[in-house]
Amino acid sequence: MATFLRENASELGVRYVIWQGRIWSRGAGDQGGWGRPYDGGGVYDPSDATGGHYDHVHVSVRR
Repeated sequence: MATFLRENASELGVRYVIWQGRIWSRGAGDQGGWGRPYDGGGVYDPSDATGGHYDHVHVSVRR
């Protein structure tokens, strides 16, 4: 799902995707793989299964 969202970001209006402790956003390059490391944004614990988005895909879209 995360890869599909990334590959179709323009058509779907995807701003960013967080998955497996990594965050990808349109226009940003990859750092050592898929996206760049996700730091939790100061709110979530990125080492936690839910906080690091290891157990679900997080997607943000434009309206």
